[in-house]
Amino acid sequence: MAKTYLKITIPSGIFYEGYTEIVTLKTSVGYIGLQANKSPLFSNIELGTLTIGWEHDESSEKYYIGGGLVYANGSKIDIITDDIIKLSEIDLKKQLAEKEALERAIAEGNPDTFDIAKLETKLKRTLFKIKNFTNG
Repeated sequence: MAKTYLKITIPSGIFYEGYTEIVTLKTSVGYIGLQANKSPLFSNIELGTLTIGWEHDESSEKYYIGGGLVYANGSKIDIITDDIIKLSEIDLKKQLAEKEALERAIAEGNPDTFDIAKLETKLKRTLFKIKNFTNG
């Protein structure tokens, strides 16, 4: 099967680059698989799991991604994000502590402030990491 070149860029530089048969990630319309020689795509990336390789292949790599942008054409896929970590590298104790701190801050906060929305977004990301660490 044809392979496509994947490059994931984070603020500090290149996070990942290499060739793969498929990259699966979540956009606003749901999870999609990007492959070589397919139609071009430019989209936002939603909070979700990014899989490099086929889902049930032992050599596939799974990552938590908190959002970003993706551009794909027939020969390459470019992803830009500032929130990505390999699922196997998630620190569960740290995420559980962060979950408790965020829930406490939300409960004690003023519901009319913008900060509550930011805290709820952080909590959503933390809960996703916990869920995928325990199910990954």
